[in-house]
Amino acid sequence: MSTAVAQAPTHHSSLGHLNFARVVRSEWIKFRSLRSTFWTYAVVLILGLGMTALVAFSFPASQINQIPPEARATFLVSTASFGVLFGQLAVAVLGVLVISGEYSTGMIRSSFAAVPRRTPIFVAKSIVLFVCSFLIGVVTTAAGYAIAAPVLSGKGFPVDFTAGTVWSILGGGLYLGLVSVFALGLGTILRAAAGGIAAALGVVFLLPIIIGIVNSLVSLDWLKHVPEYLISSAGQGLAGSSNAGFEPWQNVLVVVVWTAVSFIAGALVLKRRDA
Repeated sequence: MSTAVAQAPTHHSSLGHLNFARVVRSEWIKFRSLRSTFWTYAVVLILGLGMTALVAFSFPASQINQIPPEARATFLVSTASFGVLFGQLAVAVLGVLVISGEYSTGMIRSSFAAVPRRTPIFVAKSIVLFVCSFLIGVVTTAAGYAIAAPVLSGKGFPVDFTAGTVWSILGGGLYLGLVSVFALGLGTILRAAAGGIAAALGVVFLLPIIIGIVNSLVSLDWLKHVPEYLISSAGQGLAGSSNAGFEPWQNVLVVVVWTAVSFIAGALVLKRRDA
């Protein structure tokens, strides 16, 4: 006589046979396999450093007296952070492509089959994208200082590496990391690459221009302060450029709020909408 022994059901984690570390690793492999990743970060580094070198070397030393003394101290910061100015557009496009590319190829269905809860995938994508964009931002800004500081110092500009330089380098990286996650949220909501890129670049690049035009046409006191609350203005403040009226921590808060709203909305849409 044989006795059937019932085995107790094995309780797996909510990710099935995967844990979150493996999900992150999977997203890292997909991210580094994209050709757009290499070219985007190459554009950030090459274009940013190229513009920094162009401004630093081409500025005539004879015109330094035409710059107010208070502006001379920030000229080095603005010049060294050109990589952030151009990089925000590039990483915003990359943030959209990271998710829209999976929808266009149908790979997103395989990802959802492996991780049915979906949210861990979105969080893992955000972590990988943020860390990589943060690092390229730090490298680009630090290299910008290495190029601009000796050149501008020789032309009479004050160079003080204790005056917010470290914060500017870290802030530039932080902004590129956050704006890439902000774009990832928009890409998740809209799914299509064209729509996501248009929305991301519209917020980062076109919205400040539109508000500036409106400010020049109408005279409203409250509208004059709106640019300070835009993600791009706060991001420039993070990198060390001026954002009138805001302290560094306020710039961080503005960028984090923009990113959090996009991230939460993207996570909700990803979880509730069919693939």
